[in-house]
Amino acid sequence: METYTLITGSSQGIGKGYAMEFAKRGYNVLLVALPDSKLEETATEIKEKYQVKVAILPIDLAEKDAPQNVYNWCKENDYIVDILVNNAGVAGTTIFEESPLDYSDMRIQVNIRALVLLCRLFIPDLKKLPKAYILNTGSLSAYYSIPYKSVYSASKAFVLTFSKAIRDELHGSSVSVSVVNPNGVYTNDGTFGRINAHGAKGRLTATTAEQLAVIAIDEMFKGKGVIIPKFVNKFLLFLQKLIPAKLEQSILRKEFMKEVKVS
Repeated sequence: METYTLITGSSQGIGKGYAMEFAKRGYNVLLVALPDSKLEETATEIKEKYQVKVAILPIDLAEKDAPQNVYNWCKENDYIVDILVNNAGVAGTTIFEESPLDYSDMRIQVNIRALVLLCRLFIPDLKKLPKAYILNTGSLSAYYSIPYKSVYSASKAFVLTFSKAIRDELHGSSVSVSVVNPNGVYTNDGTFGRINAHGAKGRLTATTAEQLAVIAIDEMFKGKGVIIPKFVNKFLLFLQKLIPAKLEQSILRKEFMKEVKVS
């Protein structure tokens, strides 16, 4: 039986890192991302480097019917998905009261709604397989209430809680659910700017998309539920338990105002 790894947001950044790493390990890949020339470029690059099957679906996951259309595309083409990687997401930094309504709406639609519906659509099929995996891309921001990243950090808190909950619901089944929570990831000019705005601290805690893919995939296959890349980020979560909440929020406010200034 020929199976595929489906990766959303896979034309660039973290998603491309996942796609390249899975292909390198011999897995057929389904690339789902915004209609963009980079999607075809990524597919061509994978085909040229690795002997795996690649199919692409250009689609905007913020659209209402997008999750169902992704699922229908797989069924219509007899793509059997045994690994679902919900990576598509929208980041950004802004002053909430000054942001357009579309700014928040897009992050809710992509970061939360699309991920939830794709899990709901694919889980019944995944359970029929001898072994299957779901890997959701969260963020270290899931553990913090971050000023100027209010909707984003809240959406990633949702992803973390949701992933842990359905992991337990699927206990005893063939499906393993993991969520990876990286700190900054170098993916494009925007993320470079936001990471560098924090100076040495930002660079110390950040990782590349390629490094993240290796860590996340390795830990996913080991069946780990919550994956925190890099020891320094695990140490930050330990420190969080020692810092008073009021002080923590003051530190976050000052740190992330730096991102507003470079946005």
